[in-house]
Amino acid sequence: MSTSTNLASSFWSVENLAPVAGIVGPILLVLLLCFIYRRAGSLYFLRDLIWRIFGGTTEFDQHSQLNRLRKELREIEFFRYEFNIPANNLHEASLAHRWIVDNGFAPGDVSRSRAYIDWSDFNAPKFANARFSRGRFKGFIILLIVIFAMIAPLPMANQSEYMMVRLKNDKESPAFYLSQQDIKFEMWFPDEKLTVDQCRSSESLAPFTRYMQEKKLDIICSFFMQPDYAAQVEKGVKGQRALLTGLAAILFLGLLLTVLKLSRMERARDLYNSWQAKAASRAATAPTAPSPADTASV
Repeated sequence: MSTSTNLASSFWSVENLAPVAGIVGPILLVLLLCFIYRRAGSLYFLRDLIWRIFGGTTEFDQHSQLNRLRKELREIEFFRYEFNIPANNLHEASLAHRWIVDNGFAPGDVSRSRAYIDWSDFNAPKFANARFSRGRFKGFIILLIVIFAMIAPLPMANQSEYMMVRLKNDKESPAFYLSQQDIKFEMWFPDEKLTVDQCRSSESLAPFTRYMQEKKLDIICSFFMQPDYAAQVEKGVKGQRALLTGLAAILFLGLLLTVLKLSRMERARDLYNSWQAKAASRAATAPTAPSPADTASV
């Protein structure tokens, strides 16, 4: 046969995924540091740790004011990380605390709603209600449905004994699916499957020419003749399942993040409605100034 095809080159291999595992740890560490920095706004704790490891002192000997300043920097970093409120100093932290108490908010709810609260003025924080509007909420609902629809067929595909491949030297040819017993050209519910017996004559190959030319079908039939065909298919299916499992994990993470986003938008809307109700109640109970007619003497 004039066209040479390396069957193994078309297969996914578990060994090909092994180098990825070596970089997962550092990536997770970087992501963790990014999360802490985004929430706390600084990494003084890490700098202090490195400084102490190399024997650096942690106090100013004769400058109590400098020690208070250093302590304030660490306290405000801890406040930002603990409550997820972007205060720049302890005064702003006190203003944020007063606003939370005055409105009867739970600190945890405020912490999880940081993206929906405008902290540009700590004297009068307000809600960025455009960020949790009904339109945005519906958009994330649609995204949730799309991700779920992508996840739904993966368990069945992951249990399949077929592996999707393409001809190595012909990128324009459609994908087909190999198993140890036969080959199919449609992913779901194929009308016919190509077997060794059907590869013996042009007449038996005729029904499959609607998918590919007979010359290409001959190349595919040659796979059956390779002595290690079954072993390579088994190896490829394992690699494909590993890939699908990774894809399912990524989609599932996206599903969880979308649900978390919807939950936080709903929580922020509840806080906003409570804030509006309390503002209206305070306005209704506020004493009104007497009119000149009421104070005029008779």
